Parts: sequence; structure tokens; C-alpha cells
Amino acid sequence: MSSPHLSIITVTYQAERTLPLTLRSTAAQTWREWEHIFIDGGSKDSTLEIIKAYAKQAPQVIWSSEKDRGIYDAMNKGLALARGKYVVFLNAGDAFWSETTLKDLFEKAPTEAEVLYGDHRYMNEKEEILPRRRPRPYPRGELSLRHFRTGMRIAHQALFVRRDIAPQYDLRYPLAADLDWTIRLLSLRPRTYDSGMILIRYLEGGVSARRLRRYLWERTQILYKHFGLPAVIESGMAMLQNLLQGGYPSVE
Repeated sequence: MSSPHLSIITVTYQAERTLPLTLRSTAAQTWREWEHIFIDGGSKDSTLEIIKAYAKQAPQVIWSSEKDRGIYDAMNKGLALARGKYVVFLNAGDAFWSETTLKDLFEKAPTEAEVLYGDHRYMNEKEEILPRRRPRPYPRGELSLRHFRTGMRIAHQALFVRRDIAPQYDLRYPLAADLDWTIRLLSLRPRTYDSGMILIRYLEGGVSARRLRRYLWERTQILYKHFGLPAVIESGMAMLQNLLQGGYPSVE
């Protein structure tokens, strides 16, 4: 079996309600040079039955189901199993923007690019695109560390990363390890490619949104560790300004 160009990694737990949104999207992709890896945390609902049914129509499916230490532990397990040149993390309920997203992205991206990225839009469980609820400047051009001084500027799901440079997630941050992961990734100064495309439909209401206070504490620790006190102050001011404009804190 040849190695795929892309490994899609999906972490699940009791995901029978939201997982079909993701699977309809990946199964519809016109570009098929991918594998789909599922790391399940020991679901007791019909999640595994849904994955097994999906495997009959997908190119290459790998799955495991066992108790883990949280979403980022499961993501690390997915990275260990991945065989693709690139990896992307697509949570249960998230979806690619259109049927041609992967085709358009990989046909246009330069072969030397190590990090491919794009924008996203929020949707609800009815797959209805939601209006933007806050200003979100999209970082055009080369992605760099400076873009993350105030938090995630690119949705984690909209980052396609060369597997050989993808770091492990730090399990000390059970809600915000993706921010720390992204900062450590960009500290390597990888060659980045801005697709200029909306890549992801992002299901609203993730774990970080439900446990916002804990998430913000972890986020503050991460920004202080990497950028120092000025970045923490800058981030707080940006969030305050956003709230005054009728938006909400960044929790991607």
C-alpha cells in the first residue's frame, strides 16, 4: 500500500452526533490521495459503527479505540500512526469548505512548502454558515511567530503541516496545547504557503469555548512562556477591544 500525500487525523469520543458532518465532507473530496486516521477515546455510543461504515467507501482508514489522557494525547497517537507527507487535524464536526478543497490546495501549493494554511468560517450542526461575530484580521503573506503574540490567528484545523516537522503536543495544556504547538512549529521557521482560500467549516461550541476560564488561563501561560509579559498585556487589550466591538474572545 503506497503512502498517502495527506493524513487526516480525527479524534473522537461519543461523537455519533457530530462525526457524520466530517465524514460527508471527506468522502466527497474529489482529490483522494489521503488516509483518514481515527483515534477514539473508548466511545460507548455508535461512533465506531459510523467509522466502520465510512471505511467501506474511503481510500485508507486507520482507527483505534482506547482510553486516553485527553484530546492532545489522542492527537499525538494520531501523529505516530500517520504516513502522509502532510498532516491535518479535523475534529469531529468540522469539515472541509467544499468538495474540491484538497484538490485546489495541493494542486496550487508549491512542493517545497512545509506549512499550508487558509481561513475558516463557523457553522452550526445544521451545516449553516454563521455570520462573523468579531473582527478577525487574516494574516496574509508569510506566516510567522509574530502573528501569534495574541493567540491563534489561524484555526488549528486550517493548518496543513509536513509530518516530519510536526511537533508533539504538550499535555500540560489540556485545552490550549494547539496554540503552544503552533508557536513551536513556527519557531522552526518553516516555509509557509498562504492558500488565500477558506479551507475549513468549523463547528461552533468546542471544548475551549465550554471551559473558557481554564482555556484563557492556559493561553496566558503559553503566551508568557514564548513571548513574555508584553504579549500577555497585548493579548488582553486585543480581547477587551474585541468584546467592546461586540465580538467574543478568540478560542480557536
